[in-house]
Amino acid sequence: MNKTTQLDGKTLKEILAGGLTNLKLHSKEVDELNVFPVPDGDTGNNMSMTLQGGINAIQDSSIVEVAAFARSFSRGTLLGARGNSGVILSQFMKGMMNGLEACSMVTIPVFQKAFRMGVEKAYDAVINPTEGTMLTVMREGCDALDEYLAETETPCFEDVFKKLNAAMEISLENTPNLLPVLKEAGVIDSGGAGFLYIFKGMEKVLKGEPLTFEDALHASGPEGHVINFSAFHADSVLEYGYCTEFILQLQNSKVDTRSFDKKVIVDYLEQEGDSIVAVQDEDIIKIHVHTFRPGDVLNFCQQFGEFITLKIENMSVQHNEIMLKKEEKTTEKTKEKIKKPIAIVAAVSGSGLQDYFREIGADVIVDGGQTDNPSTEDFLEAFEQIESKTILVLPCNKNIVMAAEQAATLWKNADVCVIPAKTIAEGYSALSMMNLSLSPEEVIRDMEDAIADVTTGLITTCIRDVDYEKLSVKKGHFIGLSGDSVLSDSEDRLGAVKQLLQATEGIQEKVVVAGFYGSDVSETEISALEEIFQKDFPWLECGFIEGGQEVYDYILAIE
Repeated sequence: MNKTTQLDGKTLKEILAGGLTNLKLHSKEVDELNVFPVPDGDTGNNMSMTLQGGINAIQDSSIVEVAAFARSFSRGTLLGARGNSGVILSQFMKGMMNGLEACSMVTIPVFQKAFRMGVEKAYDAVINPTEGTMLTVMREGCDALDEYLAETETPCFEDVFKKLNAAMEISLENTPNLLPVLKEAGVIDSGGAGFLYIFKGMEKVLKGEPLTFEDALHASGPEGHVINFSAFHADSVLEYGYCTEFILQLQNSKVDTRSFDKKVIVDYLEQEGDSIVAVQDEDIIKIHVHTFRPGDVLNFCQQFGEFITLKIENMSVQHNEIMLKKEEKTTEKTKEKIKKPIAIVAAVSGSGLQDYFREIGADVIVDGGQTDNPSTEDFLEAFEQIESKTILVLPCNKNIVMAAEQAATLWKNADVCVIPAKTIAEGYSALSMMNLSLSPEEVIRDMEDAIADVTTGLITTCIRDVDYEKLSVKKGHFIGLSGDSVLSDSEDRLGAVKQLLQATEGIQEKVVVAGFYGSDVSETEISALEEIFQKDFPWLECGFIEGGQEVYDYILAIE
């Protein structure tokens, strides 16, 4: 058996990539470990996309020194972080990479210290850390590693990863005993499972199993680019210009990197193109612009640094579905920045919901919600569209809050406050009570009061049989959820709505229900539901809006 006592940069890159590949291979399994038996699990996907950001940032094969790529890897995971699990993972990786930044080679004592730094950084990212989650798996693995190394005279990395993963596996299996909601649902913690798959993948690479860097870059990713030559030929006119994207590394030999302001570049780009997005993280600047003269843009920006990545595409021949989706989102952005004292950013999925949220006051919509959580970078790009002293963010999903908060800490051009709206219903209620003639402090207070007064009801399909308190829910039935409780179970969707309302605490004191119905609900069904309200809940004023959302057939704001 190999006895590896130190890791060079090339090996470290390979084992990190192996971790991502192994996570991707088990991503669906991790997704299915959601507490509630509903089809909204996305932990595996969020963690994969977060780690993918780090791998993409270090894919240059010429960079093999640990110190040369640790910071880039950390930044990549930070900007790519999605969902609470992804943000926690990105913070762990930031702490770990901070411990490796000064290294040319990674020894076991260095790795031990870096892992501990990662655990501490992850805990710091969570305001109220909960045991029985991925944090516990990290910490108990770290403690076991410390204990093992204190007793071992000549350890090797193969044994280090073996002991570490064995300890984390025991910790993961124990998570239901620490967190009652996991035990009740009969599952282990999904974030802890994803974290363990990453480190098991790293161990596999050390043992010589074929999980390569190329696998990590492409596993479960988009199909290869196929050029549609018929979309642009000899008689075509360049109507839309070029989608130009690059990451610029500012150079001390060219500018003062500590004081350089991206505004210098943005002012120039506003003369040369549109759909501009510019995100600066210390001495790194990421640019997206639509322009007819990409060469001029590159020549201008190269005055200040050199390109880390570069992509130019003729928008007439862009066909890849992922790129098309991105371009559609980009062209929706206003060419002129939003200029008002207080601007509102909301994360919403579903065309009907997005349109309605704009109608009632959202200035910028970040596309994404349940099962499709936006990243930290998505929020930064949204902030880039705004010139306001105050930006208020409505995540509208509890799994999006941490990514929004991470973006808020990175944004320096405005005061950003993340309003604690953890559901669409809470976001709707907060916007409905908004009065922008007030001071930011008063607007925030009114929004938070509105959130406290609304109860969220959700209707979806059950994906497994499970017992919740006194209620047994069946696979394939429609179930109603409110907060951390399953309140209804029925073979009939409208029956599930009725039971949910009947079981809602304080329903007799409620006066209004605003319902957003999903893509599978018909107008005929809405008419039938209105009749149920008139017959069984006559004191409730109700209104229904086509949300077009996936996963949840009905989202109810009960006030």
